[in-house]
Amino acid sequence: MPSSPQHPAPTPSDLSGVVAEDLALYREKFRRRLPESLDELQGPAQGVVELPLHMAWSGMTSYDMAKPRQRMGLYRT
Repeated sequence: MPSSPQHPAPTPSDLSGVVAEDLALYREKFRRRLPESLDELQGPAQGVVELPLHMAWSGMTSYDMAKPRQRMGLYRT
């Protein structure tokens, strides 16, 4: 279940030693892949974004940023 105000993510003190260690390794793995801040994100804010089929395997590969539903679909992809 994703973390939310109603269901906060567990803290290391809430977990057994093995689970806490696994969680720490998992976080470190993704920390290197993700920006530390949303301000670091770069990408088109307008126009049409074309994704390769291996990334958008559902079939829709073209997303118009002027259309809110398509923009949200791109974010979900």
